Amino acid sequence: MTTEDADIDHAYSPSRWSHRIKDPVEVIKMHTETLTKASHSARTHLPCLLNCSVDAETSLPDHCIDFYFPSNIKTDSLLNDTIAAKAIFVYIHGGYWQFFSRNESAFMAQTMSDAQIPTAVVGYPIAPYVEMNQIVQCVEQSLVKILRWAEKLSAKIYICGHSAGAHLASTLLLVNWKAKYNIDHQRFGGFFLISGIYDLVPLVRTDINQPLRMTSTSAKNLSPLFRPQEDYWSELKNVPILCVHGQYDSPSFHDQNRQYGAYLEQIGFTRVQTIQQDNFDHFDVIEQLGKQDQPLTSMVLSLMNTP
Repeated sequence: MTTEDADIDHAYSPSRWSHRIKDPVEVIKMHTETLTKASHSARTHLPCLLNCSVDAETSLPDHCIDFYFPSNIKTDSLLNDTIAAKAIFVYIHGGYWQFFSRNESAFMAQTMSDAQIPTAVVGYPIAPYVEMNQIVQCVEQSLVKILRWAEKLSAKIYICGHSAGAHLASTLLLVNWKAKYNIDHQRFGGFFLISGIYDLVPLVRTDINQPLRMTSTSAKNLSPLFRPQEDYWSELKNVPILCVHGQYDSPSFHDQNRQYGAYLEQIGFTRVQTIQQDNFDHFDVIEQLGKQDQPLTSMVLSLMNTP
């Protein structure tokens, strides 16, 4: 690895930029423990349907959805059309498309339950088992399943992704849901893109890319920041989109967040907010959703509760 490559690798290693803990390994350990503990609590204490297969004909690992419900929902009512929900929170986990799973990704389900909002946690197969385009396709397939359920409830979905999950969430803006699946744009309530990465080309020269196996060409095609206006579904141009990063994200993540927010505005999206949250890093910025009294949680719930 050249000095320049090492610099890029450092720039895209979020655990090296935390203001709270200097040891990158400890940063990841604490983050994983925080998410795992809250997710286990949600599975233990909330009504839930786990391991809902998205495509029964495939054997792709973790291509499933976990659903969590408000505490007052009876188990025999789960996933039917009698639940009085006007919003569904959808979460797509990060981990550079090669780490984490649904098991650590329900940490916000209790927060949403307290607000009477069901949560759908999207699982997807990770690298090196599959390539990036397959991951994108699996997430799209999962959203179809969630959107069909939302149609039955007359509910809107609010899609949140963190880090690589924000990249995957942003690819959903590139789908013409009406033409492809006969799903109306009114079913989408908003997007919360947290500390995301939208230009994947710099990753090609980093260790992150070893299991991903991207080329410069494939990375550019997979980058929402490089997709032309005509690739975006214009019917979503008035949907609220929050592009959020932490003060102690790396400068590269700051730049990516700001550039993508600016690009969305440039191509006609009218309700984009690009936000830096002070005193948060790449990891605790998303951990906020596990608590009611946090700035990100307040923003998310406020938007979801807007008529």
